[in-house]
Amino acid sequence: MPKPPKPPEELQEICNRWSGSIENISGDAARIEFFQNELPGFLGNQAVFARLLKNIKGGSPYPDLRQAQMIDDEILLYLNPKRLFSLRMFLYGPGDYTLIHDHNSWGVSGACIGELGVIRYAREDDGTVEGYARLRKAAQVHMQPGELELTRPLNDGIHQTGNPGEGVTIMISVYGSPIRRLFINRFDYEHNKVDKLYPPRIKKRMLAIEALRQLSK
Repeated sequence: MPKPPKPPEELQEICNRWSGSIENISGDAARIEFFQNELPGFLGNQAVFARLLKNIKGGSPYPDLRQAQMIDDEILLYLNPKRLFSLRMFLYGPGDYTLIHDHNSWGVSGACIGELGVIRYAREDDGTVEGYARLRKAAQVHMQPGELELTRPLNDGIHQTGNPGEGVTIMISVYGSPIRRLFINRFDYEHNKVDKLYPPRIKKRMLAIEALRQLSK
């Protein structure tokens, strides 16, 4: 089996340093604080992002654009071997926003290029009715490159992110260790609906299981 492509040397060194540091830090609050201190400097490292964008433009094996993620705009840059954190890039065109969703972990995010829009939501129902969710808009902010957004897991982190301006916005996010849940919730604000969004490989496996069940009848 071929080895996965490696990040550029400078990015690999940064991620190795983060990995070494985070293993000696316990607790979510301290790990969040670590990345809040580290990420602004990383967002200003234009050389790293120029290299990544040239790789994407030229069809380089890294980053692997064929690796399907739950969010269409998402590109996995690094996954800590012990899954203590992951580093991800999001590319947004003018006016592009993600679907409204929650998270399975905390996240620290910021833009390295362009203006970042964040719309935060509060859930007002108790979650006991399957498929139903009532949200209200809690805040809407526009952030400049280098400014940070903190996302909490589950109902405390329901939001959508994107590009409120012209040109391209690149958001970089560090996420902590995920809770043991195979999906994220996807919300329909206008119709008070919520459903489960699974990673593509898990969704395909679930559909295969269901198809086998139908064949056996």
